[in-house]
Amino acid sequence: MKLIDRVAIITGGTGALGRAVVSEFLEEGAKVVCTYIVDEELKGLFSTIRNQNLLLIKSDVTKEKQVAKLVQKTLERLKRIDILINIVGGFVYSKIQDTDEKTWDRMMNMNLKSTFLCSKAVLPHMIKQNYGKIINISSRPALKGSAGVGAYSASKAGVLNLTETIADEVKDYDINVNAILPSTIDTSANRRGMPKADFSKWVKPEEISRVMVFLVSDDSKPINGAGISVYGKA
Repeated sequence: MKLIDRVAIITGGTGALGRAVVSEFLEEGAKVVCTYIVDEELKGLFSTIRNQNLLLIKSDVTKEKQVAKLVQKTLERLKRIDILINIVGGFVYSKIQDTDEKTWDRMMNMNLKSTFLCSKAVLPHMIKQNYGKIINISSRPALKGSAGVGAYSASKAGVLNLTETIADEVKDYDINVNAILPSTIDTSANRRGMPKADFSKWVKPEEISRVMVFLVSDDSKPINGAGISVYGKA
């Protein structure tokens, strides 16, 4: 097991991608702290995962005070934080002229602000222990804007830039900070939203989770500040 006794915070671990990552990390021996907001989403997690090394903490990671409590509770229970996986995020399709301020702010808060707040909160502890791994979720549209995804792609481009910035700031503390850039992920929600698409070309959550395990393992020590494409066949 590559992550034996490592302590990982995984935000948004009750979603389709999050459940796959939580499961994979537990199988690799990690102690996992999983954040959630909606109680109903816990049913999906518990239907596939039962593990004594899983700790659930209700937390809105777009709120700094709640993020601080999340980190405090993790340290109280598990004494350290080795890994942070920033999965919380959202998507909206809207042309710029149709995008209202509320929608724009929601994309920035869910995708970029959550990543900023969680990274900021764990970094002092990682620096103190001179070790840490952070993975952020950017996206293929972060590399090139296109019609209808302006707010989303801008927020994900921000995540990629933030990743590079943090990586440069903490490179002397044995902390690796990287981002992965998925294409369309093969989830039930995406299948419902795009029923005529070729699902076989989409990247699967389990495939992404295995890439993440590599990026937080000791095998990935030379990789820092990278944006790694995870497109499947798309």
